Amino acid sequence: MAEKSLVSALLKGRCPQCREGQMFSYPWTNLSKFFRMNETCPHCGKRLEPEPGFYQGAMYVGYGFTLFAIVIISLVLYLLGNPSDIVYITTIIAISILLAPLNYRYSRIVYLYAFGGIKYNPSRLN
Repeated sequence: MAEKSLVSALLKGRCPQCREGQMFSYPWTNLSKFFRMNETCPHCGKRLEPEPGFYQGAMYVGYGFTLFAIVIISLVLYLLGNPSDIVYITTIIAISILLAPLNYRYSRIVYLYAFGGIKYNPSRLN
């Protein structure tokens, strides 16, 4: 069996153990259910929440993503002509709201990969 790329698995939201099963039940474009996460990997059966309350720490990752987005948006606006404060604020709020589903998902994905203690093992099923 060919080894799956870590970056590809992260970007696609795959299970950290088998890198094949989806971590989330619905696509991020389904705005009413984008936050629903599978309890276990549909491919290998690995539990995707190592302990109760595990994903509270993902808020810090999400905060980092939001801060990064604010810095990038501010730099782009500044380079485009340094508009008024209301343009900065409105643009940052609008883009933050639009990116919220992706921020939520990727903060959980990155947090699970970094701190979940789940190692890649394609041969292990459960």
